[in-house]
Amino acid sequence: MVLWRISNHLSLAGDGALRASGRWHTRGRRIVYCAQTPAAALLETLVHFEIEVRDLPARYRLLKIQVPEDVAVEHLRPEQLTAGWVAQPDMTRAIGDEWISTNRSSLLLVPSAVVPETLNVLLNPGHPDADRFVIAHVSEHVIDPRLLE
Repeated sequence: MVLWRISNHLSLAGDGALRASGRWHTRGRRIVYCAQTPAAALLETLVHFEIEVRDLPARYRLLKIQVPEDVAVEHLRPEQLTAGWVAQPDMTRAIGDEWISTNRSSLLLVPSAVVPETLNVLLNPGHPDADRFVIAHVSEHVIDPRLLE
């Protein structure tokens, strides 16, 4: 399985999650947000930028993450969530926090809040399988200015 991530940090340790809460975790818990495609990784990154368009970096790093096919994976489907879940970050954080705490699997597939038919992939760095994940390739790209118009 291949996962994708936009990050300037070449690590899958989840250190960034220690400093800030996200849709699927509370600050202080290690987690790494990934996507199934490079386009989804870029979309999720762009939607979370809290800076002016003119201040966006001109380039970004795309990490290709190789995951062995035999790792433990869970899938949370949109129909398993309550209606309006996108506007309920406390609920989604509780789900993610519980998943991290129980250490049931190394990956959790979750619906994207931006495009629910698209899956994001949460990586649990504390799960034993996570030691087998490898950043297989890093490429640098220019952000197409049409995305920002």
